[in-house]
Amino acid sequence: MMFGMLAEAGVQIETADFIVIVLYFVLIVGIGLWAGRKRKDHVDSDSYFRAGGTLTWPMIGLALFSTNISTIHMVGFAGEGYRTGFAYGNFEWMAPFLLIVLALFFAPFYLKSRIATLPDFLEKRYCGTCRNWLAGISIVSAVFIHIGFTLYTGALVIETLFGIPIFYSIVAAAVLTGIYTVIGGLLAVVVTGALQTIILLAGSIILTIIAYVKIGGWSGLCQYVEPAKLTILRPASDPANLPWYSVFLGYPVIGLWYWCADQTIVQRVLGAKDSNHARTGPLFAGFLKVLPVIVFFMPGLIYLAMVNRGDYAALGKPDECFSMAIQNLLPVGVTGLMAAALLAALMSTVSGALNSIATLVSYDLYEQWKPNTSDRQLIWVGQIATVVCMVVAIVWSMYIGRFGSVYKGCVDLISYVSPPIAAVFVFGVFWRKASNKAAIWTMAVGSFLGLAVFIVDWFNFFGWSMPGLLAGFYLFCICSVVMFIVSLTYPHSHTQESEKLVWENPLSALKDKGWPGLANYKFLSLALFATMVVCYLSLLRSDPLPAVEVDAAKPGLQCTVYADDAQNLHELIFAPETNPEIVTTIVVPTPAAPAALDENQVVEYKGYLDVSEDGFYQFIITSAQKVDIRFDKVTLSLFDTTEPDKKKEQVRAYTGQVHLAKGKHAFALYHYASVPWTAFNLTDALGQDNQEEIERKAGWVKEPKTLTLNYIKPAQSEAIALPADVFSFE
Repeated sequence: MMFGMLAEAGVQIETADFIVIVLYFVLIVGIGLWAGRKRKDHVDSDSYFRAGGTLTWPMIGLALFSTNISTIHMVGFAGEGYRTGFAYGNFEWMAPFLLIVLALFFAPFYLKSRIATLPDFLEKRYCGTCRNWLAGISIVSAVFIHIGFTLYTGALVIETLFGIPIFYSIVAAAVLTGIYTVIGGLLAVVVTGALQTIILLAGSIILTIIAYVKIGGWSGLCQYVEPAKLTILRPASDPANLPWYSVFLGYPVIGLWYWCADQTIVQRVLGAKDSNHARTGPLFAGFLKVLPVIVFFMPGLIYLAMVNRGDYAALGKPDECFSMAIQNLLPVGVTGLMAAALLAALMSTVSGALNSIATLVSYDLYEQWKPNTSDRQLIWVGQIATVVCMVVAIVWSMYIGRFGSVYKGCVDLISYVSPPIAAVFVFGVFWRKASNKAAIWTMAVGSFLGLAVFIVDWFNFFGWSMPGLLAGFYLFCICSVVMFIVSLTYPHSHTQESEKLVWENPLSALKDKGWPGLANYKFLSLALFATMVVCYLSLLRSDPLPAVEVDAAKPGLQCTVYADDAQNLHELIFAPETNPEIVTTIVVPTPAAPAALDENQVVEYKGYLDVSEDGFYQFIITSAQKVDIRFDKVTLSLFDTTEPDKKKEQVRAYTGQVHLAKGKHAFALYHYASVPWTAFNLTDALGQDNQEEIERKAGWVKEPKTLTLNYIKPAQSEAIALPADVFSFE
């Protein structure tokens, strides 16, 4: 009956995949409920919200990792790997540096003060107003960032794989996760999170290995993607819009909030047995953070290489990459395991966020209103809050598709929320003069400015194109100025309790001896720091593309026809010293291919653009054949933006975006003008024919050998055709 219902809904799922997914649900929900029964032996609120202070470092590390790695990362990282390569890997490899900060400076304070929540810490350091403000912001961020984005990205993949509508997937995942989270508390969240970490890593590693073998290893990957995509630090002109300086300036701001001051994350540390476990757990998570760049970004980058090689059609949206890779690369049964891994990432993040919401509402809001509330009633209030917030998150998640890139949208949102919180915590822990009035003003001003920037970005006012990380850094600077000036104007009167919550100096954090030998937190911190430096050096440089050489004094397009097949298009881009034989070179007045071309020929157009103002520009190319385009030394990733109901159309619309500074920019456009489908490798992971692509590419030879090239600034409403003589942006 179940299979009949799925078939009627258009769901394509094999028996083996279905069995794997059902077994996963039974296992995870069962373990969560078992943890809930175990907790009933300790019905106090501390057991529910902090696992009774029983967590050891492996459980803390795995729980930190699984709560952080959600469907946002699995789907978003594959999409960013396809769109920009390793650039957004900075968000994974910068995290260990902040986990070191958590382990050395913040975790000891949190544990020593015996707090249940981070707002509770702010009340002891500053005042009750700061506690209430942070509690409100933390609940909003948990609902709109942790849960909302996670539910949407998970549902997006489930829809692509099995045809289940996004709304139904969101509701089903929310209900199943909510059941064991509401019943089991933090212990259920941590225990299931540890298992889910193993599952999601196993599924991602399998997908990466299969894709890596199919593309022909590292050498095959390098042959079909531009070298810049294999680097992690980029200049401002790179299409990723993530310049290296924004990473080093902006990530510490969002990282301080996310890893050191966000209740959803830090709650795992608050449940530690002692300070050694509280320090070692985050460091263990830091070592695990090396993996995502390899197992989450690599499949997207490899899928781009396969598209460039001609195996598959270009994607309409980068966020489709993860589901398309699963669909095209994985055999039966393994697809079910990967779907289980996806569900593991979704459920672990959502359950962690729900548990933190329950804790915040019960301890920081309800208990202040009714101080004599019993433990059982606190738990009941937290459970009610969990259900309400889940409903709100379900509604919000339906609007997240508006973001062009899900992960970029999530990062931008965090960049607007985190600056005031990061400022209040950093100044509070390291500067004795930081005052309660300064903290209140900082959180008020910072939150207002963050909301204003979000509105400007969401509605694209003023042609907004500033990287989210850079905006976050500027907001943090403003918050720091407010914090400093108001603290000096209205000095803080310390209590006996607040005196203990400020480090005398940063080195005081290292006075604890810790465990002996290699398990010592100081040694582990140094080892993690050195590991991340080596990781960055490994992806720091690549062989640059040769510059496009164009005579900018002569208008028009230089058109060169090469007499070889499609594989040599990549030699034109990446290995010009092995160029195939030139048939002819002419100057054409319009961006159109010559009327007559033999099969297996590639056309190269070279020209220049005179850009009148700095900004990001989109390029829209219409062609029946595959196209690549380069500006200076940057190759654009083109996405197939043909309307969904025209998937089988021969003429496709491709869109790419790049940042161009004012001035002249040489460009080269490579066109598979008349290459037959037989020049491509059109098989799936099992060696079977990819019939849909064969049929589409077989029709290429029937189409006119022409193309059109248009541009549009993101703020404009219409595309404007490039002039044929002097290419100029007005």
